[in-house]
Amino acid sequence: MSVLRRRKWVAKSLLSSAAAILLVMGCGHAPEVRVAPAPEGESGELASDVDFTHAYLDLGTRYYEAQRFADAIEQFRFALELNPCSDEAHALIGMSNYRLGKRELAERSFRRALQLNSRNLLAQNGLALVSNDERERAAALESAITYNPDVPELRNNLCFMYVQSGDVERAIQECEASVRLDSANAYSRYNLGYAYQRQGRFEEALEQYRRALEIRAEWARVLNNIGLVHYYRSELSNAVEYYRRAIAAEGSEAIYHYNLALAYEAIGVRLASAELRGEPARNVYGVAADTDWREMLREAASEYSTYLELAPGVSDAQRIRAKVAELRARAG
Repeated sequence: MSVLRRRKWVAKSLLSSAAAILLVMGCGHAPEVRVAPAPEGESGELASDVDFTHAYLDLGTRYYEAQRFADAIEQFRFALELNPCSDEAHALIGMSNYRLGKRELAERSFRRALQLNSRNLLAQNGLALVSNDERERAAALESAITYNPDVPELRNNLCFMYVQSGDVERAIQECEASVRLDSANAYSRYNLGYAYQRQGRFEEALEQYRRALEIRAEWARVLNNIGLVHYYRSELSNAVEYYRRAIAAEGSEAIYHYNLALAYEAIGVRLASAELRGEPARNVYGVAADTDWREMLREAASEYSTYLELAPGVSDAQRIRAKVAELRARAG
């Protein structure tokens, strides 16, 4: 269940107080009821015996789920005309603006929602997405978890944040909690695997990546990371296999081609070195003894070239072009 779909659950305790706010504080008066065309298959009519503030919120939520974010914002604003003190409406406008790429507007709405209700789950999570202050992002998620400890998405987001900041131990704690709460969350599995990988706990990383693939088959990012784990363990043929699968799933991602090039180059260089030393042909690093090292170097050059085509502005482009020329010359 998405964080957005939990709106009614989080707001349940606020419903009884909303009417009191309207009556006592005069947060707004009812405007003319206006409803945009409803999402396909949904009724756009509002029954006359409902609380219009929450009717607008519910209709806006349906627009959001249909990815009609501008229409969603319009309905949430109608709700605010009825009740300017609705932290839900401010938080939902924030999330809609976030999905439209309007981060500053989103941040403004999230902060307003938290001014009205410091426990608003969606606003806490949203502020963690848009704030430029790392400590504030973490604090927002930690606060959300304090009041909502059983929401796996929050734990997963905090795990991701800790991984980015280098606090891998805390990342693992949060991701493990997320997986316990929702074992079928592929993102939690992936993030936990990545945290294990950062600690060098490769077997545990592979287990989480495999579980992620059971949930979301042929996920390119996971396939690439499995390839990285095999590369770190010098299991080069396995690394090549998973990098190829990642490229088959998402061939436009430049880094997958770069990683495959590294693996091909490592195979070619090691087999060429063995031949130069006069060592007998044997299977090494998971690579068959009859593998042609020259072909491996050609493949590496080809993948490096593809990487440059997909990412022409990389800072080390000159170095990589020189490497391509060197590998092709060596392969003959």
